[in-house]
Amino acid sequence: MLDTLRKEGKIPTLLLHSCCAPCSSYVLEYLSEYFKITVFYYNPNIYPESEYTKRILEQQKLISEMHFQKFGFFFWPGSYDKEQFYEMAKGLEEVKEGGERCMKCYEMRLKKTAQKAAERI
Repeated sequence: MLDTLRKEGKIPTLLLHSCCAPCSSYVLEYLSEYFKITVFYYNPNIYPESEYTKRILEQQKLISEMHFQKFGFFFWPGSYDKEQFYEMAKGLEEVKEGGERCMKCYEMRLKKTAQKAAERI
């Protein structure tokens, strides 16, 4: 698909979910060759809210320091929805890291990303 885009000279847009700056760094570097990227930071399992804000600022800092990107990046911070996370995690408090609670959290974040993508169409 990437070769086809390059050959056709197409530069589509991409809404990319980010849970944190370090996890997004390589993906942004690689995909910035092919897409105009909007980074959607959304990770409601972060506590307290000041830490959530700190991570938003780190994501913005990373983006601002990525001078190699061809098309620039846009940034879209998600709202701090800790109550939604708590509701999703109810009954899974004792589940080990990497288990069912994590899978449900991934699902919740990606559904929110899909919802945001649909709103922008």
